[in-house]
Amino acid sequence: MVRIDARCSDRARNPESSKENFQMNKPLENKLALITGSSRGMGAATAIRLANDGASVIVNYAASAARADAVVEEIRRTGGKAEAVRADLTTLDGIAVLASSADTAFGGAFSGRVDILVNSAGTVEFGPFLESSQEAYDTHFNLNIRAPVELTKKLAPRMVQAGWGRIINISSAFGEAAPLAGVTLYIASKFALSGFTRGLSRELGPTGVTVNGIQPGPIDTELAPPPGTPGYDANVGLTSVGRYGKVEEIAAAIAFLCSPDAAFINGENLNVDGGWNA
Repeated sequence: MVRIDARCSDRARNPESSKENFQMNKPLENKLALITGSSRGMGAATAIRLANDGASVIVNYAASAARADAVVEEIRRTGGKAEAVRADLTTLDGIAVLASSADTAFGGAFSGRVDILVNSAGTVEFGPFLESSQEAYDTHFNLNIRAPVELTKKLAPRMVQAGWGRIINISSAFGEAAPLAGVTLYIASKFALSGFTRGLSRELGPTGVTVNGIQPGPIDTELAPPPGTPGYDANVGLTSVGRYGKVEEIAAAIAFLCSPDAAFINGENLNVDGGWNA
């Protein structure tokens, strides 16, 4: 009881102490985060985590308004701020729509400035490369690499102007290795995204904007092969921990790269893969 009273008394004498504690608990307060593909899976978990850390969040979706609204509702239920924006990032028009949403988000409170861009939207199709279609090629490269490049080109200038920004590209454990057959187009697009991360980090580093990547291993989402299937055994067998990762574990890594503690980390493609690429 004495210790509790002492802490309360200290806060009463020094209001700045309470303010500092709040900022430590909400390190992304007054930041606007845009997370692509955030109506489900890793993107949704990231939106919720960054909102919990104080950021106002734009939840992007391509098809299911119900899923996006559920993420927004979850964030608001716990006192966070979020808005949903529909945009198909396989098209240049969709990319433009999403980029311009920053101008009106939260009543224009951020004056079009996006502080944190998480390029999470992506796609993968399985099958032999020699049997792949032009459509499959276009889908992989339009969503997995063109969308992050074009969004960054539209949103990074205001980060540079502000002297602070975080760009996080969600690549893959396949972004530096090819341990399985049948995903050649996916691997090629993710190698490109990991390379884009490294190259851009050199250009933006001096401006106060960091550019990093996350390379997830097999993660427990609805798109992952379920237990008891050959795909599950193949994926989990490549890890050293013997399990799928959780979407919250990916979100935690992204939140760290967005935090003040990660200010000296730039150009890193961080494997969060359970030892897949060890």
